[in-house]
Amino acid sequence: MSPAHRVFEDEFFTIDGADYCAIPGYLILRAKSGATSIGEFSPEEAGRYGQLYARTVKAIEEVAGADRVYTLVFAEMDRRFHVHLFPRTRWMLLDYWEQHGECQAGPANGPLLFEWARTTYLDPEALPAQAPTVGEILTRLRAALS
Repeated sequence: MSPAHRVFEDEFFTIDGADYCAIPGYLILRAKSGATSIGEFSPEEAGRYGQLYARTVKAIEEVAGADRVYTLVFAEMDRRFHVHLFPRTRWMLLDYWEQHGECQAGPANGPLLFEWARTTYLDPEALPAQAPTVGEILTRLRAALS
C-alpha cells in the first residue's frame, strides 16, 4: 500500500485508503498480526479493533458524508484479516439510481451498489461533480483519526 494512502497506524492495525478505485473515504483496516480471522485476535487486539472500528466508521460518516458505512470482510485474495469500510454516500446512491433507472423511494441493494461503485469509480474522472476528491478526504480522515 502506498504511504500516500496511509491514514492510521498503531502496533496492531493499519488503515489505508483503497488505492484501486477513486471512492473518497473507502478505507481498508488491516491487522498487522497476520491473523486470518477476528477469532484469532488476542483480547487486547480485539479490544483495540472494536474501538478503532467505531472511531473509523464515525470519521467516515462525518468526513466523507456517508449515510451508511458498509463493512465487508472477505479475506479471499488476501487471507490476512482486513475489513473494507465503504462509504455509501447520498451522491453515490443518486448516481446509482440514475444509472440503473431505479425508483428512488426504496432502500438500496447494498451488495449490488458496492460492486457497481467499485467498478464504476475506478478513476477520479468517473466521479460525479459533487463528489469530493480522494486526497481531500484522506487528509481529513488522517486528522480525524490522529
